[in-house]
Amino acid sequence: MIRMLASRACIIKELAQDFCVTSRQVRRDLEEIEAEGHPLISTDDPGEKAWQLLPGYKGLPPITLNRYELMSLQMARSNLSHLSGTPFSEDLDAVVNKVAASLSPSTANHLERIVQVFAPLRRGTRSYVEKNDLLRQLRKALLLQLRIELTYKKPYADKTSVYLVDPYALVLYEQGLYVHGYSHRSGEERLFAVHRMKQVTLTEERFEIPASYSATDRYAKQFGLIEESPQAVRILFRQDVAHLMQERQWHPTQRTKKLKNGSVEVSFHAGGLDEIAWWVLGWGKEAKVLGPPKLVKIVTDQLAQSLKRYTRR
Repeated sequence: MIRMLASRACIIKELAQDFCVTSRQVRRDLEEIEAEGHPLISTDDPGEKAWQLLPGYKGLPPITLNRYELMSLQMARSNLSHLSGTPFSEDLDAVVNKVAASLSPSTANHLERIVQVFAPLRRGTRSYVEKNDLLRQLRKALLLQLRIELTYKKPYADKTSVYLVDPYALVLYEQGLYVHGYSHRSGEERLFAVHRMKQVTLTEERFEIPASYSATDRYAKQFGLIEESPQAVRILFRQDVAHLMQERQWHPTQRTKKLKNGSVEVSFHAGGLDEIAWWVLGWGKEAKVLGPPKLVKIVTDQLAQSLKRYTRR
């Protein structure tokens, strides 16, 4: 709370919401902060009174973590191990090192063990080390809302294309990085894969993200990255893998119905039928698509083509 008050003026209701306590508790905390000698002041502006510490106040308490908080931080760090060598990984390492330098001796003794606790397994990862300069430019553009000139090479294209883009968000999906934003060239929102970017040039032009935009809400309607109108999907899984369907949430709208024979029917409302088909095919004989008809056709066509390749002399 002291650190927040050192950064800006806050009303009691805001502090109560941010720290999940009552307004009465906030008032007690403010009294204690003032009693400890911190230069706490209140504003005289019309409306609800706001509290803050004197601008530039340096007497802030150190940031400390206990061993369990440090363990959670390391778990987050290990989950981004596929970005090793990139600016994101370097920044996270710097945060961990700063925290480690302020640890008490008893907690510091657990640091080596904490690092070894997590063992993330990565398959099919892509290295972004060669994109470091490009990622630094993207990071700046995303934070400052600066328009960029993006040199991009589509799959199987013979040459690159240049796009003027307003970058809205950095999307992390299946250990890959993608930029979602408004493409002035196509006149609509587009998704650009970072590994296909050849150059990013910052412009001096600022842009505003639409107030209604939410990357989380946008992709919640899709099964993956492909944007399509959501459809009602129903898939039957045999009893051998039924527990895996019940234990995991494959889509935010997922519903699981257990049948008498031990199999389960998984249903959800999502777009991106091609990605759903790839997922279903990965389960082999354990899965059968019940609907929609278009998804049934995609899967059966894929199976027929695969069988043809295996039976061809």
